[in-house]
Amino acid sequence: MMRYIIICILMCSNLLHAQVPIVRGLVTDAANGEPLPGVNIIYGKDRGVATDVNGNFEIFGTEGKLHLQFRYVGYNTVLRTIDVVKGQTLRLDVKMREQQHMLNELVVSASRYEQRLSDVIVSMDVIKPSTIENAHTLNIETALQKVPGLMFLGGQASIRSGNGYSYGVGSRVLLLLDDLPMLTGAGGEAKWDFVPLENLGQVEVLKGAASALYGSSALNGVINIRTSYPKEKPETNLVFYSGIYGQPKRSEIAWWGNTQPFYSGMRFTHSQMFGNLDIVAGGNIYTDQGYREKEHEQYARFNLNTRYRSQKVKGLSGGINSNFMSKKGGNFLIWLNGTDGVYRTSPVIDQSYDNTRLNIDPFIIYNPNPNMRHSLKARIFRVSYDNDTMHNYDNSSFAEYQFLKQWENNLSLTAGVSTTFIDANSNLFSNTKHTANNQALYFQADKRFRSWSFVLGGRYELHKINELRESSKPLLRAGFNYQAKEFTFIRGSFGQGFRYPAIAEKFAFTQVGALRIFPNDTLMPERGWNAELGMKQGFSYGQTKGYLDAALFWSEYKDMIEFTFGQHYPANLTNPTLWDFFKYTGFRAYNIGHARIAGFEVSQNGQGSLGNLPIDFMMGYTFTDPIEKNFDPKKTTASTDKNILKYRFYHSAKASINVSYRKLSMGMHLDYHSYIINIDMAFEDSLRFPPPSNLAYAVILPGMKEYRAKNNTGDIIFNWRIAWDPLPGTRLSFIINNLFNREYMTRPGDVQPPRVYALQLSMKI
Repeated sequence: MMRYIIICILMCSNLLHAQVPIVRGLVTDAANGEPLPGVNIIYGKDRGVATDVNGNFEIFGTEGKLHLQFRYVGYNTVLRTIDVVKGQTLRLDVKMREQQHMLNELVVSASRYEQRLSDVIVSMDVIKPSTIENAHTLNIETALQKVPGLMFLGGQASIRSGNGYSYGVGSRVLLLLDDLPMLTGAGGEAKWDFVPLENLGQVEVLKGAASALYGSSALNGVINIRTSYPKEKPETNLVFYSGIYGQPKRSEIAWWGNTQPFYSGMRFTHSQMFGNLDIVAGGNIYTDQGYREKEHEQYARFNLNTRYRSQKVKGLSGGINSNFMSKKGGNFLIWLNGTDGVYRTSPVIDQSYDNTRLNIDPFIIYNPNPNMRHSLKARIFRVSYDNDTMHNYDNSSFAEYQFLKQWENNLSLTAGVSTTFIDANSNLFSNTKHTANNQALYFQADKRFRSWSFVLGGRYELHKINELRESSKPLLRAGFNYQAKEFTFIRGSFGQGFRYPAIAEKFAFTQVGALRIFPNDTLMPERGWNAELGMKQGFSYGQTKGYLDAALFWSEYKDMIEFTFGQHYPANLTNPTLWDFFKYTGFRAYNIGHARIAGFEVSQNGQGSLGNLPIDFMMGYTFTDPIEKNFDPKKTTASTDKNILKYRFYHSAKASINVSYRKLSMGMHLDYHSYIINIDMAFEDSLRFPPPSNLAYAVILPGMKEYRAKNNTGDIIFNWRIAWDPLPGTRLSFIINNLFNREYMTRPGDVQPPRVYALQLSMKI
């Protein structure tokens, strides 16, 4: 009997349901036709649905007029009113247009889920693919040079003076590729030329301590490289380029005579959707004769991204991303002298190398509904490096599960667990195998209340190198964002940070000419915090729109790790001889104590028109005051007795502008930083031997002190380009980098290229 009652109820339910008006449709981006998942559709009295992963929606309405609101972050709200009758099924497709104001750009790095740039609680800069396309960008480091407050010293990134120069190991800025760490296992360093520049979706630079979200190495900030997936139509991009190193102002340093060294290369990418399967394949081939003697390189890099969107399970997708690179060349480590030999290598150094890098990234993402996400991502990253005297490899394995939940009361929760395992073996570590592993648990809650947004997050980590286990202690992150007016946002944040020493910092033992580096297995993790108060003000003058950003920041570091020059005798050596003095003199990583970096930054981004000429621009100024809190001028190993951390400066400024006229465009980039006051004293001085030695001295970088004395005014570099678009999707560019042929260097002995002339042809098919 009960069975028949249930059947009758279901039949009645179906009859009633059949009388309800139904509205079905698809929501897409008006510019490119891509489906938009997670669009909120409000109708009736506080009723709503959201589009699925493929942009589809279905509404069961009521008879009569139906008022619909389509809302999506970063897009203009769309209003529709339709008449529906009982039992009718209507089709309604909607195209949404992106809001043109730059404050509505979507970013993920600040809170690990998509939000508007205006809503973040920290300073953040965004680099779009158009910036890469407009400039002559050989690797991602070139593009990042445009970001205010970001500086590179010998390939090491420093945000607002947070990092000095540490011989290529132990970065305080975490490089991410699609939200996964991309630092080498043993050295903890970023390989910028390994980033797949040809498949770039967006670059996000987060400034300040971010360890509570991302863990060790995010002590000073995060650079997140986001790759892209195919659009509705297949697309192929090709870029061909070639450049010539010009003659320097001082003809005596041009070791190549009248034959100019050059470089050339090409990169390509193809993206296409095959039903529910997305594929992006790309590559980059590059060769460079080098402007410095015996420094040359050739590499080939290939990448493949795949994603499959399940038809059977709504919201389920997965795939594998991969990247492979083979690179050969010769190293330039120490110059011959500071007069006519700044581009010539020391005769004691003649080193060639051959290395390979490979990463494989499987992932699964499940969105059961627009307000919930489960994400499981992993990365296997292998680096193999060979040179004339050394072979080393390291393998890194990383896995992370992340959960995101968003409620209708504007509360969001992000939580996750991650694990990392590293094993490394190298001549650099006396052929001893070293391992490291890490486990982490983190969370972050975001709550929006009227015009206020509040953030609270935390993290806890366990870390182990060989048999030594350490914990991070609980790390906290908190902040707010207040929308005072339509385009006025005030923010404040506090974040704790930490960094475990890299394997290379603790165990590296090597010598390059007169330069020796010693291990320190007692090295402790460095800890710190960062506080910031800032404001983002949007503006609109005629057709020009953009925003002005200003920030005050204060960072403190405890047990800061710096390489220190001196005599590093073993504990059992009580009466060192002259030979011992020479043998054990060099650099070693130490925890130097407490440091403080305070300052402010002002930047402005915009786009629009100058008269009838389209224009876009980005500029910024950064002041930092980086000091050692317990400074003792009598014990310093720096080149002066001024209390400023080594390899830092007080002032930096950057500006980029691009103007278009019909098929022509022209751009200029300015990069300025004031004089680097302190370097290691050993680079300016000699290795003095104690009496009764009759030996005079040995020198690491001959002529460095005199060279710096002649070039102590800071550096300002101009890059210029002009481009012509003869056909749709085709651009021919002529570029001059270092327009005024400035001779300058960043780290000691690393004199940068003279004026460079380049041609670049870009095509979209």
